[in-house]
Amino acid sequence: MAGVILLGIGLGIGVAVYKTVGSTITAMKCNVDLGTSSTTIGRPDNLENTDIVRVDITLLTGTAETATLDVTGEPTGVVVTFSESSGIPPFYSNMTVHVDNTATVGNYVLTILAKDSNDATSGSAPLGLIIQ
Repeated sequence: MAGVILLGIGLGIGVAVYKTVGSTITAMKCNVDLGTSSTTIGRPDNLENTDIVRVDITLLTGTAETATLDVTGEPTGVVVTFSESSGIPPFYSNMTVHVDNTATVGNYVLTILAKDSNDATSGSAPLGLIIQ
C-alpha cells in the first residue's frame, strides 16, 4: 500500500487518517438511520412473520466509498436480507427481517453495520427485535 496509516490520537479526534502522496484521506464514517428503534414480529403460527425496515446511510465524515451492509445478532430462525447490500452514501436499502417457526420467543438486539472497503465498521445502529 502506497500510504502510511496514521491514527488521529495526536489530533484528539480518534479517527483514522490515511496519508498518501500529495493528499490526506480521512476514513469514512457513516450515519445508519433505521427510522425505528424496534420491531415486533410473530412466528408464522402466531402473527405476521416478516417486517421491512428502511435503512438510510449518509456520509458523516471522510471520503465517500462503497459501504456494505451487514447485520449481527440474529437468533436462530431469523434471516435478514437487504434490497441493496451496498452503495456509496447517501443511499438506502429495505431490510427484510423474516422469522420462521424455529425462532424462540423473546427480545433480541440486531446491530446493522455499514462497512468500508477494508471491512471496518463505518457506522452502526441497533434494532430491537421482539419475537412473539
